[in-house]
Amino acid sequence: MSAASVFRLQLPLDGLRPLGPRAKAAALAVGAVLFWATWPTLATLASPAPPFLVFGLAAAVGFVAALFMAFMRGRTASFVATPFRTVLLVSVGLNNVLYLFAMPRIGPAEANVVAYLWPVMLVLIMAWKRRERLGPSRLGSIVLGFVGAVVAIGPSFALGFDLFGVFLAFLSGLTFAIYAAVRSDGREAEDVIGPSMGLLAVLALALHFGFEAPISLSPSQLLAIAAIGIVPLTLSNALWDRATRTGHAALISAIAYATPLAALSLLALLGVGDVSYGVAAGAVLIVIGALGASGICGRIPGSRKP
Repeated sequence: MSAASVFRLQLPLDGLRPLGPRAKAAALAVGAVLFWATWPTLATLASPAPPFLVFGLAAAVGFVAALFMAFMRGRTASFVATPFRTVLLVSVGLNNVLYLFAMPRIGPAEANVVAYLWPVMLVLIMAWKRRERLGPSRLGSIVLGFVGAVVAIGPSFALGFDLFGVFLAFLSGLTFAIYAAVRSDGREAEDVIGPSMGLLAVLALALHFGFEAPISLSPSQLLAIAAIGIVPLTLSNALWDRATRTGHAALISAIAYATPLAALSLLALLGVGDVSYGVAAGAVLIVIGALGASGICGRIPGSRKP
């Protein structure tokens, strides 16, 4: 009798099998959004620990959690055999350490809103990739998304204006947008997020020991870091990676655009970050801009193009 049959472990993906293709894609995307929304709150609870240390430990936890789930499902061999090229690509795309560097410079809410320009960036990247011309309405929506970022980050920050902090948050979103565009063509049936967490853990911890001062972490910080590794790093990205390969990119993109609003709501609800009216308004403009840029509102029914 296998370990999986003994413990009868049911993963979120397993429970989605009875659903139809579109419902499964939507459920995967909703799960990813809910898990992603915890990023700013958990990162704030883990601060002021060094970014490389936080990310390295979180990625290590995510790797162990993913390996354990692969073992329980009898898929350890395929987990270990993930092509290094895929692992490297995913590792670059999930390099959220840039967000961790941006957060203490401009504030968690502002960094979250700027980083979540990635759906707008994704529209531009996919248009370039497919040599697709964007009409005036979609170009206007893209501009609206960037206006939303300007509204969110200025004229006042929670921690003061910091151009480099804005650049780091923007670069965090850009790397994920590039990753999402490339991974939309992925054909792997197995988990590729877990193995990538292992590589990220090694690299981030090496950078920590090389460039960051040693620090003792409190129990609450350790719990927050462990939660980062399991929830927004591993589970959310595993759900999203599976969702991107369902063929319903338009549908899941529409759902993903709710992430900045969900993250800001959680920050405000728990009182761990300052969410100003400007940040909230900027987030709304980015969501509207992303929806308009993708042309999602008129394409969701039956569409299989992003």
